[in-house]
Amino acid sequence: MKSFFKILKEERSPLLKTIILTIVATLIFGYAMSNPYIDNIPFGIVDKDNSNLSRTVIQQLKINPGLNVNYYADSDTELEKAIKDRRVNGGIIIPKHFEKDVSLAKSPSALIVIDGTSLPKEASILGYASQVLGTINAGAQISVLQGNGMVPYQSKQAVLNFSYGERILYEPQSSYLRYLIYTLIPLVNQGFFVPVLLVPALMKKKEQFAHIKMCSKEGVKAVIGLIGRVLLYSTICIILIFTCLCIVDKLFGVPLRGDILIYIVLMSLFFINLTAMGLVFTSFMDNLGHFILLFNLINIPIFLTCGIIFPDYLLPTGMPEALNSLWPFRHMTMGLKMLNLKGLSWDLMLPYLKNELKFGAFWLPIGLAMYSARIAFMKYKNSKIPKEYISQEDIVEENIIREGAVQEDVI
Repeated sequence: MKSFFKILKEERSPLLKTIILTIVATLIFGYAMSNPYIDNIPFGIVDKDNSNLSRTVIQQLKINPGLNVNYYADSDTELEKAIKDRRVNGGIIIPKHFEKDVSLAKSPSALIVIDGTSLPKEASILGYASQVLGTINAGAQISVLQGNGMVPYQSKQAVLNFSYGERILYEPQSSYLRYLIYTLIPLVNQGFFVPVLLVPALMKKKEQFAHIKMCSKEGVKAVIGLIGRVLLYSTICIILIFTCLCIVDKLFGVPLRGDILIYIVLMSLFFINLTAMGLVFTSFMDNLGHFILLFNLINIPIFLTCGIIFPDYLLPTGMPEALNSLWPFRHMTMGLKMLNLKGLSWDLMLPYLKNELKFGAFWLPIGLAMYSARIAFMKYKNSKIPKEYISQEDIVEENIIREGAVQEDVI
């Protein structure tokens, strides 16, 4: 217990930074993604027909909550210029003789023009406008058939050959943006766990191990102390991620489902695998600043290629398999998403857990071997330095390291 509080005191600043900034980032991301629907999109109109039908189309577009019909143009060129000038994000061009051609069943086409530089707005405009036009189109066809003498029931059956309903499972709002929260929270936490907590501890202990005998009492204590420190970091981060998921569930309605034990196993394996990668990196890197630069460089590709932003089938052939073998984030984030969205049971979560186990079974022994080899190499270099070349500062530093190892309690 004393060692627990000692570590908390020593690591007070990085732990507080990890906790506070992860929660702040969760609140920011949760608020930004709390409304998956894009409403009140500026929309323009070019009505070349000026008929009852065209005015009906415009009126229905105006009452649609997703569109803000606030611009009327006289020509196609004027509408396109308004889109390029960012005054509107899209518009509709209703051609001449639109109502007449509909009554004659000539299938006239109304042109929807959309600003393609914003994918979410583009999809929303197309969906809103298509919904309005599809409804009006069905009503116009029924009117034409009834005008030709067909009774109302038969006209509706002719146009509406079948009806359908929809029931969206798991996430009724159907927004991929909300799915990103299951990726962003662990990503932010990973960004603190690895470069702020794990790697500095491994680098510090590496220097300490190089000056003590590993088989001695102080060496065993130092090893157990490192293991306990990593376990403490991992436990705090697992609790922190779960807390953040509870926050976005309560405040922003992001689904939180699944067995808590599955979550604990999934996240525990994830942090074990991160520890394995930390051992690999610290085995050949001594400068923390250089590692942070490298980690920040690879963190963005890790996020973009985790399988949430771009599905694996959009990646080049062989790339998903390569990524699965290089970093554990992909295995965890897909499992976390499915666990929370679908509440999967143990048997359905088993493939994700197996992937994490395979990753750890491969990289953890390699990381331990590389880390141990680097310590052995550092010991060898130290043994080759003649004693007359060892400065007084080096002696003082070595004594401090030894005293620190002796005083460190077993966690």
